[in-house]
Amino acid sequence: MPSIPSLADKVQTAQLTLGYTFDNPTIGMGALVTPGVALPGLPTRMDGHKELAHVGDAVLKLALTLDGYEAKRSREFTSKILQTKASNVNLAMVGRRMGLDKLVIVNPSQAGMVSDKVMANTVEALIGAVYMDSNSVDAVRPVLAAMGLDGPA
Repeated sequence: MPSIPSLADKVQTAQLTLGYTFDNPTIGMGALVTPGVALPGLPTRMDGHKELAHVGDAVLKLALTLDGYEAKRSREFTSKILQTKASNVNLAMVGRRMGLDKLVIVNPSQAGMVSDKVMANTVEALIGAVYMDSNSVDAVRPVLAAMGLDGPA
């Protein structure tokens, strides 16, 4: 089981990868911890990063929808972008491409394996963590661009 200092190192790596520095690194830590992991000294929720993933999913969809609206794209075009970019398959691929799978703290029963679902949830959780840390969709936009999850202009 990792310690808080090793988790802090993982958050540091995530920050460099995402191009965002957390004002409150504990929020970033929470995004990397999956359900069923308890780390002494880290206030995590019962279901790990799933609540942050829920926030991140909503923020990703909001940002993509706003991009479509601001670019005067049709609802159908924007819906296709949402279906593609916000899909779990794409999010898992993005997370692995960026090496985020190496930063996830998984439940011991997973034997160190990061499933596609967990990877997708982690990407969403990181997006949610950036939003919760900044309280700004505008602060999330460069992170989405770094991930290749921004909408077309």
